Amino acid sequence: MSLCPACSRISVPALTRALDDPPPWIGLGSESNKLRGMVHLDDARHLIASASAGCPFCHLIVDAVLQYNNFVYISSDICDSPIGKSREDPHELDVTYPLAPRPIYLQTNYDPVKPGFPEDGIPGSWHIRGVKVHVPCGEHGVLFGRIRLYAARDSLAGVSCDIIGRPPLSSSDSPEAFDLIQRWMGACLAKHAVCKESLSGAVMDESTPPILPTRVIRVGSSDGEPSPQLLETNGMRGHYTALSHCWGPPSHRPLMTTQSLLADHLNGIAWNDIPQSYQDAISATRRLGFEYIWIDSLCIIQDSHTDWLSESQRMGDVYQRARLTIAASHTPDSSHSCFFTRPPLPPAVTLPHVTADEYTEGVIFASLVSKDYDFISPESGALADRAWATQEWLLSRRMVFYTEGSLVWSCKTVSQRETGASFHSTARNARWKNLVEKYSARQLTQQTDRLVALEGIRSEMAVKRGNDEYCQGLWKNSMPDQLLWCCLSIAERAKCQLALPSWTWASTLPGVRYLDMFGAKNACEHIRFDITSQTLSLLARVRIISRIIPHDHTGSLSFLLVAARPRAPARVPTAMRFCLHDHTSLLGWCVLDEGVVPEGEVYCLRLMASVVKNPRQGVGRMYHAWILMLRCIDAATNMFTRVGVGAIESPDYEWFGNCTSATIRIC
Repeated sequence: MSLCPACSRISVPALTRALDDPPPWIGLGSESNKLRGMVHLDDARHLIASASAGCPFCHLIVDAVLQYNNFVYISSDICDSPIGKSREDPHELDVTYPLAPRPIYLQTNYDPVKPGFPEDGIPGSWHIRGVKVHVPCGEHGVLFGRIRLYAARDSLAGVSCDIIGRPPLSSSDSPEAFDLIQRWMGACLAKHAVCKESLSGAVMDESTPPILPTRVIRVGSSDGEPSPQLLETNGMRGHYTALSHCWGPPSHRPLMTTQSLLADHLNGIAWNDIPQSYQDAISATRRLGFEYIWIDSLCIIQDSHTDWLSESQRMGDVYQRARLTIAASHTPDSSHSCFFTRPPLPPAVTLPHVTADEYTEGVIFASLVSKDYDFISPESGALADRAWATQEWLLSRRMVFYTEGSLVWSCKTVSQRETGASFHSTARNARWKNLVEKYSARQLTQQTDRLVALEGIRSEMAVKRGNDEYCQGLWKNSMPDQLLWCCLSIAERAKCQLALPSWTWASTLPGVRYLDMFGAKNACEHIRFDITSQTLSLLARVRIISRIIPHDHTGSLSFLLVAARPRAPARVPTAMRFCLHDHTSLLGWCVLDEGVVPEGEVYCLRLMASVVKNPRQGVGRMYHAWILMLRCIDAATNMFTRVGVGAIESPDYEWFGNCTSATIRIC
């Protein structure tokens, strides 16, 4: 089918002109990043007719709008029938938007400043990723859609980097896939100074191969001779890859090196004995030109506590010094393949590639932007639920993720999908509270690894933080806000296999979230750890709370939880939320770790506080206090245990104002 006259005008010069007098819904842009694009149809009502007449790009615009706006119809008073998709529930009404007699705009998604990756392209190229479609409807409305643009690598549009989108791969083990990984890796090594740094900031000499881990797998050649072999390195040097993967349930445990199998594995491992994901990782290592790979279950003697303890402490360094980490993101266990063959895609729309000097050479392609985020995201795969993956991802300087729908490159500088689209990842967020929130929600085969699996990150952070003191998952110089966490489900401390103090998040089984402090300041002093007794001591104001009332969804009790600032984290179950009452006054809320009110007196210890203008009355002040909920276990020594966390909100007076500070010990 041929393009209509409006679509025939689409070109790089047309898409990169500044939009003159754009409608307000498009925005204003900036001096350094002006709004660029073009008017498509002058009258949007002609869109359906043009698509129905066979214009492939007009049809793509319709599909993009319907994809972006689920379960809607669009109609035109100059066309017979609306186009759209009905809701599955017959009781829900479908919405029809009439197209308006106003222009359709194609707004260009481009970045002329940021260099291309892995190729730079020609200086002055536009780096176009796609267009955002603005289709007017009704009297003042607008419908949006997104269209991806891409070009073949060897085409003029691809070589120049005017169009930086790439064609999707047919499979993740195709020659094109390994060529792309090689180009990603080569560009990172050549251009990215920050990717030569460890988490602590130490610069690694990429020109000198690192000392290999204690054991690695020598992968052998692609023809299978010799067989892969476990190698004790004894200080040898070499570049290597590392595998980040899921072990899976006990019924699907991977091949392991044990004391009884160590000698056999040192002599060689038969290919047929190697599980599928390991075969794939070894094949990828060979095809990328590496001689060695590190795989935890094979390179650590799994039934030797001494070896496991020694090697687990080095594990962070293993991933940090690897030239590349291969992540089997969507592979639930070692019996499944890392590689995926992609389902066939609808044919892309072909547009002529017109250069800035109006010279036509080659073509560019247009397709819908994938909305199946879970299909292409490393953070939606099975590996993202594994706690050990936290440090593997954060410490690895270069990673390639094998997801079901895409290869994803992630280094300390760039995260990018195989299509050239950028990928936003939170996996490299090294702020401790963010890290704990993500890590604590992930699964461990052995609960005793709760802190061990963070040891690699801790050791790097210790270098970066200088003389800061670390104790049981918290940093002293970040006190007291690191104490203000709450469980996302019942803490179940009785089931915790580690004898940890109640003040650390690691003493609980579920994931945790930190409270938002809204600019609060410290309200306690002299925080100290006692490593021997695992107690935390601090000087703070403490007061007994009169009543703790279960949260209900009616009346004034629920009002504070809804309207109060600060608020309890939204993901905390209602059954764990309680209201704090002082005789007749509703004071605040708390989240109790075990979801029940403890017997006896419960104390509120003020950790942080702020004073703000009363947001409800507009006059006066509102006092906020962020608190630990404590139960006294030894009055003679002022020893307490944590039972929860919460906040007090008191207008015009400080609830802790009449209290004197006391030295409190928490175990």
